[in-house]
Amino acid sequence: MSYGKRPKLPRGLRWRPKSSQICFSWRDAHGCQHQQSTHTADPAEAMAFKLNFLREKKDAAQERKVQSENRSRLPLEKAAELYFNWKAADISPRTIAREKRLFKSVEKFIGGKRTVRSIDLQLLEEYQEERRKQISPTMKKAVTARTVNYELRLLRGVMRYAKCWTGESTEGYKPLRQKRRRVGRVATCCAAVAAGTGCRSWEIKNLRLEDIRLTAGTILIREEIAKNRQEREPCLMALAEWGLQELLYRARQLGASEPEHYLLPLDLRKSRHWSKKTKQKWDVTQPMTTWVKSWRKLMEKCNMRGFRFHDLRHTFRTQGAEAGVPLEVMMAQLGHMDRETSLEYVHIQQRAFERAKALIEQEQAEIVFAAKGGVRSNSARATTATAATRIALPELPEHHDAKNLRRVPRSSP
Repeated sequence: MSYGKRPKLPRGLRWRPKSSQICFSWRDAHGCQHQQSTHTADPAEAMAFKLNFLREKKDAAQERKVQSENRSRLPLEKAAELYFNWKAADISPRTIAREKRLFKSVEKFIGGKRTVRSIDLQLLEEYQEERRKQISPTMKKAVTARTVNYELRLLRGVMRYAKCWTGESTEGYKPLRQKRRRVGRVATCCAAVAAGTGCRSWEIKNLRLEDIRLTAGTILIREEIAKNRQEREPCLMALAEWGLQELLYRARQLGASEPEHYLLPLDLRKSRHWSKKTKQKWDVTQPMTTWVKSWRKLMEKCNMRGFRFHDLRHTFRTQGAEAGVPLEVMMAQLGHMDRETSLEYVHIQQRAFERAKALIEQEQAEIVFAAKGGVRSNSARATTATAATRIALPELPEHHDAKNLRRVPRSSP
């Protein structure tokens, strides 16, 4: 569109190309040039708009400069708001919301109206002492050192943002000592149950509180969770009792109290389906579905990569065979239906062969003594030779063909 010859504008204003409006150029605090339209074709109104616009930009820049220089004089709640807004450019909104929720306890203790510059090392130490005495409303137990350190880390971030984390606070602050979390805690306890009962992983995951009978020394494997659909009551070894006691304590801490509640409640936060539908953390009416990550971490810590959880069942069966437990007893404990399956689970270890070697050598002691030239009476020699012949040459069948050895009658030397 052609607008014909336009009137001359004051210095700093120009006509916008392909438009009837007047515009001007301006630079921000970083030196970047921008173009701004005045939304009018009147030179006087355009000049007034430009002057007002530049004045507002200058005042905003001056205010930001003053705030940057005097952040230490801001109240804690205002400084925290600026800090989290600045931090939101690099962190997800979900994380920012969680950190703001945790920071409320800090604001409540220190006071939101208190200036940032007035927070000293003694106040931080008082917060550590008082906060550790409080009871968490969600976990129903004392606040952990990890939580206190995380909350004070947020406060240190606000103070650094306000340029107040210097001097005595920097040198004297010491976080609380945290207890190292045991790697694969749940997997460790479940492994103890499997190694002390021979149960399958699915059977352990679906245990309810009513299925655990520590006083009787057994657990109930219901027919709906058993592989062969037959109910059984495996006996508990000492290792399994320890693991069940640890898991029972954990289940009660998570809210499991009724007999129908599961020993291993479902963590809803790790479920893609439930985490979006509810804010609840644990569901005691549903069982845990997997402990793969926890088990892998435990195996890496033990330098046993590749060791399966089901191998504990094989280990239990093998230890029973080495101890001389009857096959029928082991079948009832493990829930095997046929002997062949139970025998496939036996993996005799080297120490079992060593014990067998010691027993056999004890029986062959007299033969070895005679072979090495030991001095004995004629009757002892005859007995030794006869025993050696019986062990070395077992009886052959009465009927044999020509390819077999001929039957030689035994005679005394």
